[in-house]
Amino acid sequence: MSDGQPGYGGVAVDDFVVVCASPLEGFAADELRVATLGVGKTAAATHLSGLLRGAPAARAVLLFGVAGAYPERHRGGQPPVARGGLCVVGSDRFGDEGVDTEQGFQDLQALKLGDCGPFPANPRMAQQAAARLAVPIVRGVTVSTCSGTEAASARLWQRCHADVETMEGAAVAYVCRQFELPLLHVRAVSNWTGDRARGDWNLGAAVDAVQRAVRRLLRGA
Repeated sequence: MSDGQPGYGGVAVDDFVVVCASPLEGFAADELRVATLGVGKTAAATHLSGLLRGAPAARAVLLFGVAGAYPERHRGGQPPVARGGLCVVGSDRFGDEGVDTEQGFQDLQALKLGDCGPFPANPRMAQQAAARLAVPIVRGVTVSTCSGTEAASARLWQRCHADVETMEGAAVAYVCRQFELPLLHVRAVSNWTGDRARGDWNLGAAVDAVQRAVRRLLRGA
């Protein structure tokens, strides 16, 4: 990495594989050379694994996109990132891999069947990116079914104490761990979780915000 070239964690920006989940998140960002993985854990993990096998020179992964955030009424305190705000995800975990029982939810780790995380992003990259963007580092949780009711949102926050919710983050982090590649994960909050009528949705503004952030990280713009 040359002195004048942006980089994170000792990795030059040209050595990052840049990915997002949906075409909406990557819309009109062709100059960033974004690969679209697909929405959900399975699509993200499958497509990223194939992408990395075909890119042996890759030295890191940058995942970006939008996210839901847990509102103050469910977490009992002020969220670290507001609706419309940016954040760097410092760690992520699977939130609904397991079994729901009368005694409560048991994840794969409790069942001794697998690993649900948390999976840390690269801490040096996260700190450098968060400082450059002047945004917080937060905890993420990845689900197959988003928290679209008050009960689901409150229950998942109580179980995981995450700040933001996505459908791909932990799957991408898991694949990065398998390939021994560092991950940098950036999100913009498009809505509050819980009752969708109270979500204060603005997908377009969140997409614009996170794309601006990625351009700043990769191009210094």
